[in-house]
Amino acid sequence: MQTIPQENIEQAAEGLRAIAHELRLSVLCHLMNGPMCVTELIAATGASQSNLSQHLAKMRKMGILANERRGMQIYYRIANPDFERLVMALKHIYCPDISI
Repeated sequence: MQTIPQENIEQAAEGLRAIAHELRLSVLCHLMNGPMCVTELIAATGASQSNLSQHLAKMRKMGILANERRGMQIYYRIANPDFERLVMALKHIYCPDISI
């Protein structure tokens, strides 16, 4: 039996903790369809602007999301493809009949 390096386990746990919040997971699910501005994310998630901004900042600091300014709007996208694969795995388990 092959031993899994502790570093890999710690990295996996950190990634799971990063999305282990309903709002952050919801944001990632919505961003699977492409970049969205803050206004669109507020409408899609039902979150308040201040709450959403806190979660977006946290995911940006962790390297999960990237953002860019387009005129007056800031658009977010998934920056780390590992999280796209993780969201897709969760989708297949928890909502296989919904297309993202």
